[in-house]
Amino acid sequence: MSESSKVVSLSEKSAERSTALAGKAMVLPSAVAMLKEKACAELFERVKSLFGKVDDSLFAMAERAHGQEEQDGLFQALRLLRVERRNIAENFIGNVQQAFQIRQEAQDTPSFAPDNLSLVHNDDLEQLVAADTMVASAKRDFAEPLTELCLRLDTLYSVKIYDKNNPLGPDVICDAFVEAIQPLDLHIRARLTLLKKFEQLVMQQLRGFYDFCNQLLVEQGVLPSLREQQRAARQRPAAHSTPVSGGAQTTVGTGHAAAEGQGPVASGVPVSGHVAPGLVPATAAMTPMPAGDLLSHLGALQSGAHYQGGGTAQLLNVGELLQQRLVEANQAASLAKVDSDVIKLVEMLFSFILEDRSLATPIKSLLGRLQLPLLKVAIADKSFFSKGGHPARKLLNELADAATGWQAPENYESDPLYREISQIVERALNEFDQDIHIFSALLESLREFIARERKRAEMLERRVVDEADGRAKTQAARARVAAVMDALVAERDLPPVVQDWLNKVWNNVLFLTCVKEGTDSEAWSRDVRTARDLVWSVQAPMPEARKQLLSLLPTLQERLREGIEALSYNAFEARSLFAGLKEIYRERFALAQRLTEERERLVKEQVAREVQAATAVEVVAETPAETAKIEAVAESPEAEVALAEDRVAVDSAEAKEEIALPPMEEIEQAVAQAEVAPVTEEQQGLAQLDEDDPHWQMTFRLAQGSWFELKRSEEEQFRCRLAAVIRDIDQFIFVNRNGAKVAEFARLELAHALRSAQLLPLDDGMLFERALQSVIGNVRKKRSEQR
Repeated sequence: MSESSKVVSLSEKSAERSTALAGKAMVLPSAVAMLKEKACAELFERVKSLFGKVDDSLFAMAERAHGQEEQDGLFQALRLLRVERRNIAENFIGNVQQAFQIRQEAQDTPSFAPDNLSLVHNDDLEQLVAADTMVASAKRDFAEPLTELCLRLDTLYSVKIYDKNNPLGPDVICDAFVEAIQPLDLHIRARLTLLKKFEQLVMQQLRGFYDFCNQLLVEQGVLPSLREQQRAARQRPAAHSTPVSGGAQTTVGTGHAAAEGQGPVASGVPVSGHVAPGLVPATAAMTPMPAGDLLSHLGALQSGAHYQGGGTAQLLNVGELLQQRLVEANQAASLAKVDSDVIKLVEMLFSFILEDRSLATPIKSLLGRLQLPLLKVAIADKSFFSKGGHPARKLLNELADAATGWQAPENYESDPLYREISQIVERALNEFDQDIHIFSALLESLREFIARERKRAEMLERRVVDEADGRAKTQAARARVAAVMDALVAERDLPPVVQDWLNKVWNNVLFLTCVKEGTDSEAWSRDVRTARDLVWSVQAPMPEARKQLLSLLPTLQERLREGIEALSYNAFEARSLFAGLKEIYRERFALAQRLTEERERLVKEQVAREVQAATAVEVVAETPAETAKIEAVAESPEAEVALAEDRVAVDSAEAKEEIALPPMEEIEQAVAQAEVAPVTEEQQGLAQLDEDDPHWQMTFRLAQGSWFELKRSEEEQFRCRLAAVIRDIDQFIFVNRNGAKVAEFARLELAHALRSAQLLPLDDGMLFERALQSVIGNVRKKRSEQR
């Protein structure tokens, strides 16, 4: 290869830069085209080799799967990857090749762009964290060869080449693979396994790949002595570094800085003539700030941050604070992409928290001060976003849960809950450095406080609910007993003593059974049947029911006696009631005897008349059968009785129809349909709602313990919790944080209150999860709108 071929023409580079600025298709320099071809061929081979390892892993995972659904999903993913492996590899390489077409606008990085937020870029948060983690590790582990590659490519391209637009950077390689597998319908465990193997076989082996790429460019004469120049620069004495403003020297450390943020500053890059102090985009000449240094800066900001008083919620702009800190130190530094994304994500999470209407403003102000400690947690531990049981997340959630129903009194700073949350936040700010166990200790302290507070509130709440429940059971029992009595007594003329039994004794027996046992109990059914049997015993047709009544009376008398004893009824009045009932039965049996004798006499007389008439009149029988029938009637007394009884059958049927009692099923239905809750004056003015009305349906889905904001008027607004739903009378009881009752609604009243926004549900789920879900949803929405 001739020397001339190794020289890059400045005029050619200038022409290419003009072409790129004009937005035309970029013609790659020959050295870049060669690098693109050979680098992509190398990556293609590496990606192809990983699918065999993925096959083995997925097969082993499927055999150990806990459930059939998981096993089926893994086997399906295994088959799909075997079919699509060639397409995945080709799409991956196509994505990498596309990255070589770099435009000028790629250099301009907006302060916030949803597409840059890699932690919420895809559907599954675990996948995103895995991808960003492997990118961050590659940038950290291969910083030196990666920097050399950026510098060499910068001399070949018409646009500035730096960390984020390097066509062979870890970001590009990882994103190219994630995009290649994105359309595949893979089980999440299979997808994560595929990414893990990609990390092990490709991303963790990039040092040799970058050395290979750098060597290719060196052979093309692109900055062949770069490594020696960098080695010489590192050997220069540190004393030549530029002092910080105000005479303070740059110091490396990871601990807290002094108060007010003026303490030691973590290591950065001293500014030169062409680099302004502060945060700058990652470039080929500047390695991103290590996580330890970033944590040191954040620790200094945490200990020296000022917050406005008066309970004002305040969101910190961490980027600006870091910018100010670096400017004061006369240093320049860049952030790794994953760290930049974490900062943006935490800012958006706390923006949601500070706008959440479920929390009072003073509480939001306190929780907002946890922004920097939680940001430090997220920087140090990327699983913070995917690990639901992380102690820092649990602390934030339980702080919000404890304060959901809290309202700021005039002197809220002396309120016990406000003081407790304030102390916890102060301890987090003052004591948290890198040990996350402080959050577990703070969480335990909070739980002990909440347990004491809730114990006092629960005692009052229990009394409120028990009182409402007792009142409801009383109303419901009276309505249901009345339904039984109406079904048995309505339009019936009962003896006075039976009326006394029902009104004075059995009404109370049924009431007690309904309150204690309920209408689904065996005791309730037995007592209702006793009342029915009592009414039947004085209404049953005689003498037809004589035998049935004789068999019923011993059992009925025993059940009546048990009811008297259960009520501790006055013994003298009880004897009087039993005596009166005994007299009625004596009269009914005597009546039955007289009716039987009279009926027999009438039957005999009727039969005698018919026989006499039959013998006095010569009857010429038309058939032998008719003659035999007449002779049988004349000779059989039983047949004579049957003929007579046939004549009174209609009268007996009519008598039975008049006194027929409703069956037990009909009485139970009447009890179930009883109007157990009286209609109040407030309900009388409310229109009935359709069954499919959303607010009416919502009343059936409200969970006990849910929080609401109740607006009595523009001046009177307060927060309350649904303490109980009294099913017997369809009543909803609401209490405040202290357990005192503040409102109660019937179902129709509640539906109208929800419909008119007099009662507004508050989001009382886990705060961090709600915030994360909202942020991810908003980012996806913005990205879909941009498309």
